[in-house]
Amino acid sequence: MTTTNITNVTEASWSSNNPNELDYLRPNGFKFQIHNIPNVSYFCQAANIPEMNMMPGIQSTPLVDIPHPGDKIEFGQLMIRFLIQEDMINYKELYNWMVGLGFPEDSKQHAAYGISQGYRFPDSNNGSTSYSDATLMILDSNNNPVQKINFKDAFPVSIQGLDFEISTGSTEYMVGVAMFRYTSFTIETP
Repeated sequence: MTTTNITNVTEASWSSNNPNELDYLRPNGFKFQIHNIPNVSYFCQAANIPEMNMMPGIQSTPLVDIPHPGDKIEFGQLMIRFLIQEDMINYKELYNWMVGLGFPEDSKQHAAYGISQGYRFPDSNNGSTSYSDATLMILDSNNNPVQKINFKDAFPVSIQGLDFEISTGSTEYMVGVAMFRYTSFTIETP
């Protein structure tokens, strides 16, 4: 067996299989935006790229079932965590959106929410305020956007409850957690 000693890095030939970018993705390099809740977006501390699942089609045979690629993708839930402002303005943005969608007291609550959001959507009817596109910008080590994840037609499905407690000695700030559903998401280079 013959080996070749490489004494200089420039002597090594880089094949097309080797990466040309050696920087790694940072978990704190992101910016989240959603049109319906600008204050929540500003104080966002965490967001995720949800999972994607595709159930395989199964071909039955007398011996072993054979899996084939499926034809329907299921997207996981989008989760965000955000610091809650002292006056709870950003928490109330989400609360009002969910109440507008679910109208727990009166069916007029949905229409009232649509009217209250009219300044954000001047060219649309009240129904379009139910959904809002969201964007998760992935940032490089210089805080420049390198990837843009677009969530189409997002809407909140849950807001985690808030626990107030006096027994803790240190001051910890309240963090809200919200879950969203959406039609699909795409990843593009800005």
